[in-house]
Amino acid sequence: MNPSPTARDPYKQLDRSPKAPRYPHVTSSLRVTSWSQNGSQRSECHQTQGKIKKKQQDVLGFLEANKIGFEEKDIAANEENRKWMRENVPENSRPATGYPLPPQIFNESQYRGDYDAFFEARENNAVYAFLGLTAPPGSKEAEAQAKQQA
Repeated sequence: MNPSPTARDPYKQLDRSPKAPRYPHVTSSLRVTSWSQNGSQRSECHQTQGKIKKKQQDVLGFLEANKIGFEEKDIAANEENRKWMRENVPENSRPATGYPLPPQIFNESQYRGDYDAFFEARENNAVYAFLGLTAPPGSKEAEAQAKQQA
């Protein structure tokens, strides 16, 4: 007896609309703020935007490559997202002047950190702990945790 196409491929009929979460088969409540618009064309602003884009691509690329589900919150295109980010970044994690810049990483409403904290966690093979997620079995991070517990 041949199984139906959806029985063979459970992802075949997933919602692929823009609002559908990426990798819905991996449960996660991560939110990453991003910046989609170019805005000002002044050279110093353009350089800052380029740095922001590179950092957010680094974070989003890592999450996608590791099939970690997340919701991207564009603060340039949506005032509610901008307001949500500003309200949820803790006072002690905000810059001395101005507002925090993306990417900012949250697990539900719990602030996890900015790009620099993410980068440090990645360098230390501790990204899943940083994100508040369980490291997958067989990963370097899971092996390191097992050694520490032994």
